[in-house]
Formats: sequence, structure tokens, C-alpha cells
Amino acid sequence: MKPLHHLAVFGDLFDLPARARALLGEDVHITAFVQRSRMAGCDGIEHARAVVALADDATAQEWSRAVHAVHATRPFTHAAALVDHLACEAAAAFEGTGVHFHRPETVGMVRDKRSMREELDRRGLYPVPHRLVHDADAARTTVRELGVPCVAKPVVGTGSAGAVVVRAEEEAEAAYREASADGSGVLLEHFVSGPQYSVEGFSEGGEHVVLAVTRKYSDPRTLVELGHVLPAPLPDEDREAVERCAVSVLDAVGLQFGPSHTEVVLGPDGPMPIETHARVGGDDIWLMAHEATGVDLDVVQPDQILGARVMKDVRATLAGERPERPYRAVWFGGARTEGKFAGLTVPASVRDHEHVAVTALRKEGDPVRPLSSSDDRVFKVRASGTSAQEALEAARSAAAAVAAASDLDTALTDLGATL
Repeated sequence: MKPLHHLAVFGDLFDLPARARALLGEDVHITAFVQRSRMAGCDGIEHARAVVALADDATAQEWSRAVHAVHATRPFTHAAALVDHLACEAAAAFEGTGVHFHRPETVGMVRDKRSMREELDRRGLYPVPHRLVHDADAARTTVRELGVPCVAKPVVGTGSAGAVVVRAEEEAEAAYREASADGSGVLLEHFVSGPQYSVEGFSEGGEHVVLAVTRKYSDPRTLVELGHVLPAPLPDEDREAVERCAVSVLDAVGLQFGPSHTEVVLGPDGPMPIETHARVGGDDIWLMAHEATGVDLDVVQPDQILGARVMKDVRATLAGERPERPYRAVWFGGARTEGKFAGLTVPASVRDHEHVAVTALRKEGDPVRPLSSSDDRVFKVRASGTSAQEALEAARSAAAAVAAASDLDTALTDLGATL
């Protein structure tokens, strides 16, 4: 009898179940591990044969015990964590089981921004003055020592939630309060000014390939990302420096496989890493990269998780033909005031634009508030172009028109973003 494949998925499943059955057959048994509060909204959970839900505050040891209990009865053959949350718990649980997954040290440095900084310091790479603080008094002292501007951010977190640029010493206490909401401590570090980029990568056997470099635009205070365009229009020398920076970070954290999303600022002294993630870039970046390069991370990532060697195919795709409109951009809009989302009004000029698409990120009646994290954005506009400038301007101008027609915040589209 053909052996049963048993796949453990931590968090959202997305399209992984369908890909697993296409590759391995219908005998794939999928067990999902989720936090109890996320169970109802877990993407793809209906395709799991079994669901293990633990309390949101469950410890890594409790997740490990749950994994080992299932593994003892029906051994896992594959494991995946497609999103940030629970990746550390999964790494700890699968260590020593023989199931292929990231090392705990790797996901620890990916998740903990201070740990990543310390490893880069140890290697003599991209030093940035930084301190971990646990109270407002220490924050004030540290801001004085580091100088302004500096940035306060949670040690663990995504979506720019809690991140604040401190531009005067008297702002230190308020910034600490905003950044310390999750109780994990606040990382204060020197703020490097310059254009922001992310490097979309893919790894196999510790070898890294860059799929695309994305130009990013963020709110100057909250650092919430407002828009992106890829491939980023960069001189070869700068692009290569940004790519080398990202690859150095991936080597430092020991990433061996899978997609990565590494954020970099191109400062006065060259590129400086902000953080990295062992997952695809959010905000549609993985879809934009697929459209621009042909590499479909929704295919190559699950194929690799399920045992295939995919790097050769990734490189071949990158070397192939590019689409007629190879540039992709996205721009977001938000609410002007706190209240209820009244829906979008899309002007005909936007609705009829062949290369523009508008999507609401809220349902009518949902609560909205002014921008303080990525979760506060209420709509997005996607556009394509024959140049980065064309794609970006199409997305931004359409977002401005939708915001004006829908009584939403036009400030998000009035930052004067330039390439």
C-alpha cells in the first residue's frame, strides 16, 4: 500500500492543500495547527483533515507537545508555515523529528529584530546603533544617546504596527508606549534615511536567488507602507549593492530554503538592512513578482515544501522572456477619520482603465480609523506599465481619484512620491 503523506501546516493553508494533492495524490492527510482566535478566519482550513487549536498564549512547549502527540500516532512527512505567526513554534516542534523545516535559530533571528542585528554585528555587517529598552525612562535615555532621528519598533512584529520615527527627544516616551503594546520590549535604533526597497528572494540548499527588487513608499511617521513598484528602477551599481545586502542577511540568519522578503534602505553610506522575513512579500508583492518575472511562488514554494528541487526551474524562468508590460505597482488608501466604512466610489475614468484594478479591503460597515498600521488600509489600486514611472503614476492617480470620490484620505496619495 502506498504510504500516506502527512502534512503539518502552521497558520493559514492558502492553496497548499490543492497543490499537495496534485503532487502527492489524494492520500495526503493535512493537519492544521492554529491559534484559537484565528481558527474561524484561517485561510484554507476547510481542506484540513484535522485541526489542532491552542490558546493564543500557548507556549512553544505546548505547541511542541501537541505536534509530538500527533506525530507519534501518524508521523508527519512534511511541514509548512506560510505566514509569520507560529513559525518559531513550528521550528521548535519539528527540531529533531527528521521533518524538513527551518532551524529554530533561523526563525528566531527572522522574528526577533534585535537578534538579527546582533548576528549582523557579530559578522561585522551593516552595523546600526541600537538598544533594547523595557521602560519609558530607558527609552528617553537611549534616544538621547543614539540621537535623533531614531526609530522605535516592537522587537517582534509585522505590518509596521507600533513603529514610530522619533524626531525629538521629547517624543521618546510616547513612541515607547506605542511600540511596546505587545509587551516584548522596544528596539530603538538609529534611523537611516533614504529610499526604501525590498528584495524578493528564493532559496534552496542555502543558495539564494533574487527574483526582484521592489521600491517601497512609506508614511514618514508611522512607516506604514503606502505603495510599491517593481522591478525598482535602480542603476546597476545600486541594485547590485541592495541585492548583496539582502543575500548577506539571508546568509547571516542561515535561511536554507523557501521565499524571503528582505527590507533595505539605501542610505547615504550605502544599503542598510531593516529586517527580513522567511515568507513571500505581502501587499500583493508576490503576485506582482509573478506577473513581472514569471516565477510563481504559489507553485514553487509548495512544490519545494513537498520535496521537489525547484531552483533550476526558477533560474530558467528568470532568464526567459518578460511580459509586454513588465512593471507592476500598487497604492493604498485609508480613512480620514475613525468611523464605519461606507464603501468605495470608483470614477468611470478609473473603472474603465484597462491596466488598473481597484479592490476594497473592507466590507461596508466595517470599522475604520486613520492609518497607524498596514491593517488600517481600506482599499488598494494595482496597475501595470511599460516603465516603473508609468505603473506607479497610474496606481497613485487612480488611488487619489477613488479617495476623493469616496471621502477617504487623500493624504495617502499626496506624498510627492518619486522614483
